[in-house]
Amino acid sequence: MSKQRRDQGRTERAAAVRAAQARKERNRRLAVIVGIVVLLGAIVAGGAWYAGAGSNDPRTGSEAPPVAAGAASLQMGDADAPVKVVIYEDFLCPYCRELENSTRDFLQENADAGKVYVEYQPVNLLRSFAYSAKAMNAWAAVLKHASPEAALTLHDILFDNQPYEQSSDQVSDDQIADWVKEAGADTEAVRGAMQSRDAEFFAAAEKAMTDAGITGTPTVFVNGQQLPASSVPEMVATIEAAVAQAS
Repeated sequence: MSKQRRDQGRTERAAAVRAAQARKERNRRLAVIVGIVVLLGAIVAGGAWYAGAGSNDPRTGSEAPPVAAGAASLQMGDADAPVKVVIYEDFLCPYCRELENSTRDFLQENADAGKVYVEYQPVNLLRSFAYSAKAMNAWAAVLKHASPEAALTLHDILFDNQPYEQSSDQVSDDQIADWVKEAGADTEAVRGAMQSRDAEFFAAAEKAMTDAGITGTPTVFVNGQQLPASSVPEMVATIEAAVAQAS
């Protein structure tokens, strides 16, 4: 074997050794990186488990906004919130349902965040339909004899199950009682109150409607200013803009 070939062989072997060492070093670094990633994952998972195990509250989101009962209304949120919204509504009014569907989550989330104070003021405007008064009377019974929280739940249930005006007489007292039960307010006091019309409550709602000059529903006030009776989408946009400006 010539000297040139021997030198070439040594050079090739040296290159092979260096390549092998480089591969070993890359593998070692990769193993270290993988180990760090696994360790960090275990730490994060352990922290999440600890946070979950340390709380007895099954809810993972924010608490529900505070609610309170007025003379004939339901108040939600902090009274010192920068935006105050008052909604006059009839449980049978389809436009009220449209407004409710469009604003419910938004208002509750922002009431919880301290940005909005909401007052729901049901009224018996559609008096030619018996359901309007029956639904409001059931809601009054829950508000006065159960809790504001149950009344808020029933408020949502009544709008979610709102019948058409022309078929509203087909909604039975038993069906309304089932909705009250669904709201968690099926107590003897509530059932007793639902047996007769709460004249005092209806009078308070009537006075609130008269004092505010309400002639149609929904009627919405934002920071004391009545919104134009244009369309529900425009009302929703105005409410959302008021909250955005105050944030």
